Parts: sequence; structure tokens; C-alpha cells
Amino acid sequence: MKGILTALPLLSIPLAMTTVNNLPSWQINILKKVFVVSCLITSLIYFVQTGIRIGLFDGSYRFKPLSSAYHSSYLVYNLTYHQLTPSIHAVFFSLYIAFAVLILLFDTEWKNVLPVKILQVLIIVYFLLYLIMLTSAMNFALYSFTIASVFFRSSFKKLFHYILFFGLIIAGTAITDYLLIVKYIGPDIGDIIYRFDSPSINQKIIISYVIVIIAGAAAIIIKLSAKKNYKTILFISFLIATLAGLLYLKKSIDKNSSDWKLNNISVRASYGSEAIRIIKKHPFLGVGIGDKKYNLIERNIEFGDKRYVEFGASTKPDDIFNTHNQFLDFWIAAGILPVICLILFFIDQFSKALRYKNILYLGLLYCFCLFCFTDVAMMVQRGQIFFLFFICLLEMESRKKMLSSSLTRVKNSPLRRINIFPFINKKPQ
Repeated sequence: MKGILTALPLLSIPLAMTTVNNLPSWQINILKKVFVVSCLITSLIYFVQTGIRIGLFDGSYRFKPLSSAYHSSYLVYNLTYHQLTPSIHAVFFSLYIAFAVLILLFDTEWKNVLPVKILQVLIIVYFLLYLIMLTSAMNFALYSFTIASVFFRSSFKKLFHYILFFGLIIAGTAITDYLLIVKYIGPDIGDIIYRFDSPSINQKIIISYVIVIIAGAAAIIIKLSAKKNYKTILFISFLIATLAGLLYLKKSIDKNSSDWKLNNISVRASYGSEAIRIIKKHPFLGVGIGDKKYNLIERNIEFGDKRYVEFGASTKPDDIFNTHNQFLDFWIAAGILPVICLILFFIDQFSKALRYKNILYLGLLYCFCLFCFTDVAMMVQRGQIFFLFFICLLEMESRKKMLSSSLTRVKNSPLRRINIFPFINKKPQ
């Protein structure tokens, strides 16, 4: 029953949004700005609450012991991830902030006034710093989408285009690499702050920089040389690179899984492998909407409670199994059909965003789709309400703009100024 009730907003919210088809453009713009301001105010409230709670402002944090979870300083531990926002899921909050940044970057309805632009830049910088503290995968989603947008919009005939493109690549790689390292650091390793004191990790960082810079340069060369066909070539190259990366990742996991420490990355890898184990047993119909929570009990009973340790120290046999992946979660609960429907849904939405040429619409879909690989975003209200509301709003806005543009073209068409049948309107002599 709980599973069914959780899924009801997937139907009720889009139906409710059909009543706002006549919403004027200026009200839609106000809604987007209200969302940005709400994210700003909420994030400030959370930060002040956390600062008071941990003694950031009166200096009492200096007398607190090390964190028992990561053996890191009390201040650092409480200003990151879930500890920073104890009353909301930090990863979902990072999705909201990432979308607010996309609105500030790509929405064209903001006034072109210097003080407003300066304030806009300051808010973007603030949100980007906040995202780093939340240590979420949304950092990668936001930077990768921004880099792709700059690439497709730039002609690379000016020096500024190269500076902006490679500057974003360097910044995005630096932040993504560092957050991956932080995720890799677990309670068995030590401090959550990485001091670049590991030669092997430093070598991987350098290799990642070399790869992304070469990939960026190759993409520019393809765009300038292939011209009309460069998108097809880039798409095929991306698929090949993604496949090679997945094969390398699988090989690395199979090779090093026995030596992995308990950390954020290893736990999520265990979630995925456990989900695939259950799917192999029930590939077509799943285990049932309400029965997936019991499937941990079935695994390796001879090992006792130790069979759950890779899912976190506090995991118990009667805990609800969270795959942290929306596609796998649907597959476990109800089989392959919902997964196919979800994939077709995303394909349909991406095709609409591309047809409407709405970059904000496209950015929301991209970030949310990546988010579905790290959490069950479609089966909790904080994901459903946010996503379905905004894709309905943006689709409606895009449709209005396309219709308005078509009417304008027809109105200004030279054919309308030509009297095809001059004798009809000819006055009698």
C-alpha cells in the first residue's frame, strides 16, 4: 500500500499541472525567480542553523572532539554532506541548487542591468561553493552540462571561447576529482580532507586532467573540421568512450572489490551488485512493490549479521533495501516493463527539449537523469514534486514560445504583403 501511495504523484501532479496551461510568460518567470530566491534563503537558514549548532560563530567548535565517523575535525565533518542540512536530504537539496544555478546561467529573462548581473554572479558563486560542501554528484552534472553548452554554443573563432571552455574543463575536473577522493575516504582510511599526500591518487588526478584536456581539444578539432557532421561523430565517440570506461570500471571493481574499505563508493557499488543479484532471480516481474525490503534476509545466511556489513555498519536484516538507483529500483519492484517505460519517458522528454531548443529544460532533464543513477528520485515526494512540476512548467513555456515565434514569422512573412488576387480588392472605376 505504501508503495502504491508513493507512486500516485507520478499521475496526479501532471494532471494537476494541466490547469495552468494559460499561465502567462511573466508569471512563469516569476515562479523561476521565486525558486532561486527560495533556494538562497533556505540554504542560508540551514548554514546559520548548522553554524549555531556546532559553535562556528562563538568558536566553541575548537573544543569539540574529532568526528567518530571520519576521524576528521569536528568543524569539517559538520559542514559537509548530510550534517550540513540535517533536516533535508543533502543530495536532493544539491539537485535544487544545481537547477537554481542553471536558471541563473541560462534563463534569458533577467534584466540586463549591471548591478543585477553582479548580484547574479555572486549568487552563482555562493551556490557553487554550497554544492562543494554538499559533496554531491550534482557537481559533476552541473559542470559537465555547462561545459557541453559552452562547446555547442561557441564558434571557437575567438580566444575567449577557448579560455572559457578549457577553464570550465579544468575547474570541473578539479572539483569532481576532489569530491571523488573525499567519497573514497572512509572511516578505515582517515581524515575527510585530502592533503594530496598519496602518490597513486595524485597520479590518477594528473591522468584525468590529461584525458579531459585531450578530449576537449579533439572535440574542438572535430567541430571545426567536420562542421555539419560533427555532432554525429561526437555522439559515436562518446558512446565508444563510455563503453570503454564502463568495461574498465567493471574490471577494476572485480579486481579490487575484496580489498575495498568501507566508504561511500564501495557501499554504493555493493548496493548495485546486490540489486543485480536480485534482478537475476526475478528479471521479468520483479519481487513485488512491497517485498523488495525483505530480500536482504535471503543472502548468505550462514554468515549471520556480517552478511550486511558492506551496506553500512548500521544495516540490519529488516532494513528497507535502497538500491540508490531508480532504474534498478523499478526493476526489482515490478520487473523490466517499468524500466523500459522510464527510459522511453526520458527519451521523449529529451526529444521535446531539443525540439523546443530550451536549454533550461534540457539541463533539468540531464541533471535529473544522472540523479536517477544515484538515488530513487522518482519514488520520493521531494523528487517527484520538484521534477514533474518543472518539466510540466518548462514544456508549457516552450510550447508557448514556439507558437508565438511561429505566429510572428507568419505575420512578418513577405507572402502576407503580396496581394495574390489583386482583382478582388480592386476598386470600381
